[in-house]
Amino acid sequence: MGSNAPLNVSAMVVNSLESSGIDHVFLVPGKLIYPLLDAIDNSPLIRGIVGAHETGSAFMADGYARASRKFGVCAGISGPGTMNFVPGMAAAHADRIPMLYIAGGISSHAEGKGAFQDATPGGIFESGVVRSLVTDIVELKNKENTQAEMRRAIEGLNWMRRAQSFISIPVDVQKQDVLPGQEVARQPYAHGEFNACEVPANRAALDALCDQYLFQSKRVAFLVGSRGNDAETAKLLLEVAEGFHIPVATTLSGKGAFPEQHALALGVYGFSSHSRAARVINSDELDVLVVFGSDLNQRDSMNWSRRLTGGKELFIFDDSFDSPAMGHISRQGIFSGISASFRLLAQKAADNPPGLPQALQRRKGWIAEINETPLYDHRFEQLGDRVSSGDEALYPGDVVKHLCRILPKDSNVVVDSGAHRIFMAHYWLSSGKGNYFSSSSLAPMGWAIAAGIGVKLAAPERPCVVVTGDGCMMMHGMEIQTAARYRVKVIYVVLNNAAHGAIHIDAIRSGSISEQFTKLPCHSWSAFASSIGVAARVVERIDELDGVLSEACQYDGPFLIEVITGVFPAPNRYYAEAEACP
Repeated sequence: MGSNAPLNVSAMVVNSLESSGIDHVFLVPGKLIYPLLDAIDNSPLIRGIVGAHETGSAFMADGYARASRKFGVCAGISGPGTMNFVPGMAAAHADRIPMLYIAGGISSHAEGKGAFQDATPGGIFESGVVRSLVTDIVELKNKENTQAEMRRAIEGLNWMRRAQSFISIPVDVQKQDVLPGQEVARQPYAHGEFNACEVPANRAALDALCDQYLFQSKRVAFLVGSRGNDAETAKLLLEVAEGFHIPVATTLSGKGAFPEQHALALGVYGFSSHSRAARVINSDELDVLVVFGSDLNQRDSMNWSRRLTGGKELFIFDDSFDSPAMGHISRQGIFSGISASFRLLAQKAADNPPGLPQALQRRKGWIAEINETPLYDHRFEQLGDRVSSGDEALYPGDVVKHLCRILPKDSNVVVDSGAHRIFMAHYWLSSGKGNYFSSSSLAPMGWAIAAGIGVKLAAPERPCVVVTGDGCMMMHGMEIQTAARYRVKVIYVVLNNAAHGAIHIDAIRSGSISEQFTKLPCHSWSAFASSIGVAARVVERIDELDGVLSEACQYDGPFLIEVITGVFPAPNRYYAEAEACP
């Protein structure tokens, strides 16, 4: 398309996405977005991915944003399409994932006349419904405002601002031509330093942290949350931890930020906590706990445990522009870019100031003591405490250990919600490449099934495995057909225990609810997958898993492994104890 040729509004919208480096848009088609679909189809840089459902498309875009470190984009029609976006909007908003939702509305000439699928204020008023789930709402009803409104919609869609935008465009406006020369993308500065999109480090606070604690013979530990969990930041964190000899724990949402087989790894703290992390962080022997990029919410703080903060100094570094709900923490946060903070600390460690060698030597002795506590204490694994019937039922922890041993260490791992989330957090040992993905704040079931497609499309060079359960498959399992349609090479591991596992245990043990609400039909998910074009195998014995995983890794397309497991208590002892003793 020549530079002097007229562009319609849809083409300008797509051009703005191209300028932002977006190469996939996840969508469900409909008449109200025909012009936009045509513009996507004509784009040489953007591929449209048609999902089975708008919620699945939103989850795919969420996964794409996390893995690409760009923003995710999904499109659909106003009204029912937007309402189906809502679960995905809520999950992304809760985890602060930058997202753009594009809705095609009824013709502007039809407003106020009872039009079919009217989502304007004269209809269901969808902007009012989603207002609390996005940062910006843009209603583009005048083609002359396309440039300004698209800039406004995209302005905060980065990993510094972490905003979400919803833009509604009437179908007649989508088709209207715009005068040439209206470039939507903002012009970058000639000097690259002015284009940086990263929160700077709080140098004064970090200098004080080094002078008073890191350079001294103090027992210091790091606790890293979701905003320290990406590939670049993970590299810097490892450099800092090794430079100062600091043990590192992550929250569940931060899992993936640090290699858990490293001598300095404490594992996960809080929900699904490892024994070593619980022992060190909850102990009075720790002089200083430094928290990076965590809200210290219920799950991150071990059910708001007082032991997290008791008997030690606490420093909280974060770069969130939105103040988290941390009324239970007496210390205020220190605003400082997480990546920038680690970059500055790494430089300070490399400078090897006087006194640091002696501090490191003292810490090495302490680390040796710490490592006498295993990541998970076998006395509390409850391997024999089976809840389901059948002596041969596979223990989910054994399945996860096999996955961890066989799959490549650089695999992107996408984990769903349910009891399997706890088993994965506990037994999967992260390689520390920022490659462990989970919707952690809202945690909708079935999220990973669709999000894994977005993760794989954003990072095609890495293997991608989704670990999910039969309950999640009942909610969003249909999205595996999207992977089949586009030959997206994702390995789906479905742990099938014929139950909503976590609450099924409650039903059996305490009788808090009837088992009729927690049991699930034992569907054949391998047969379901095969029926919609996904290669599939069933695993009933642990010795079968190696061969099936090898087959899945070599297969050129999506592959589903249905693993028949029993219902076992999840290894979440420390969190449960904290919940019982507030």
